[in-house]
Amino acid sequence: MVNKENMLNYLNLLLKIKDATKRSENLEDCINRINNELRPYKLNIYYHLSSKYLNSENECSKLLQTAEKPLTLIIKGEEKLTNLDLSLFEIILLEIKEFLKDLEAKNKVENIRKILEKILEEIEKVVSYTSANIGILYEDKIKFLAFRGYEKYNIADFIKTLELTEKEFYTIKTVISTKSPLLIENTDEYPNWVYIPETSWIKSHLIIPIIYNNNLIGIIGLDSDKPYSFTQNDIEKLSFMIPIIGLAIENAKLYEILEKELEEKTIEERRARSSLYQVIKVSSELVELKDPYTSGHQKRVAKISSVIGKLLGFTQERIRFLNICALLHDIGKLSIPSEILNKPGPLTPLEKRLVNTHTETGYNILKRINILQEVAPVVYQHHERINGSGYPLGLKNDEILIEARIIGVADVLEAMTSHRPYRPALPLEIAIDEIKNNKGILYDPNVVDALLYAIDKGRIRL
Repeated sequence: MVNKENMLNYLNLLLKIKDATKRSENLEDCINRINNELRPYKLNIYYHLSSKYLNSENECSKLLQTAEKPLTLIIKGEEKLTNLDLSLFEIILLEIKEFLKDLEAKNKVENIRKILEKILEEIEKVVSYTSANIGILYEDKIKFLAFRGYEKYNIADFIKTLELTEKEFYTIKTVISTKSPLLIENTDEYPNWVYIPETSWIKSHLIIPIIYNNNLIGIIGLDSDKPYSFTQNDIEKLSFMIPIIGLAIENAKLYEILEKELEEKTIEERRARSSLYQVIKVSSELVELKDPYTSGHQKRVAKISSVIGKLLGFTQERIRFLNICALLHDIGKLSIPSEILNKPGPLTPLEKRLVNTHTETGYNILKRINILQEVAPVVYQHHERINGSGYPLGLKNDEILIEARIIGVADVLEAMTSHRPYRPALPLEIAIDEIKNNKGILYDPNVVDALLYAIDKGRIRL
């Protein structure tokens, strides 16, 4: 079972689950891979091909809607399920949903490719060729989707990754600009033919644009290893097929699918984004389990920080980022022994140095998670002070990220006005005096002014 002793391992488990879903081929494979990671925690998941819910102390189920049929996804433990187990289940559920979406998109692309490959077979019955392809126009690039005949020259893999652009290939530029077929009877005699070693065997070439609603959306490319293999008559023979191909591509909304494929963000990042808040929620709860005296601390710091950010003119997106940083600012305390965090008396110098390592530990945890890498430096700096007296780097003024300066002030206010093992909660007035007296010394003046204004106007209540 997931428990306090496994907290650091738990974050690694989340990363392993993401990796498991990324490498899966189908739902059954996905479930098996996740269970391999859950086995050390005495947990496992499985699914029923029905919408029936089953819930007990050792089982929890959720309805999973798929494109084909609803499934009941179930998590089961050898012992009674904990709240942490259930939070983990929510994350797994999100990961599997994203996996199924990706799988559906991939299957849709494959189905379209099969249709286009069949079209290439039909074309060969009308016009003889050595090899052929169908590509789609995306911005100024032609991305190939269907291929035939390139295996003979051992370049099938090369062609699958080849992209033709207007700038690099005069032939593509000509077809795009004129929306007309281009016949190259002999590539050795064509002055604008671009020589590529892998395709040096092509001696004649025919490009036919695929037009839909008067827009060029792709091309058909025919190759021959003999010169003068294609004629104007071949173009006329194929003209009746072009509207059908254009309609097939457009109806399949291939543009939307390819746009996702061509995004710089990886599938892993898209999945991480979907489950981000669940990961943050659980990570925040992990810290509170480790240090029950600070229960709710990170959430309250996040709320205070968000109010300050809004008063400082942050955009909604930046306030969202600030909120995430605040929710995770103490995640490094997972590595600190509970007996030190909950010690009722003053800490020894050694114990204090150990507690101070939580900023660096938090940084090292978060920088490994792609979508949280920008959060990591803020967490690292939230105990820096503008006169250089903070830790771990002794940064000053604008060397400290503004998000870290905000969280630093919010952290002090919340900590002073909350109960701790070594002292009762202090009155709000004492906390305000501490922050006022160190305005421009320890704390950013603009941040302090925004905080005091928010308190005065009742926007922050403690």
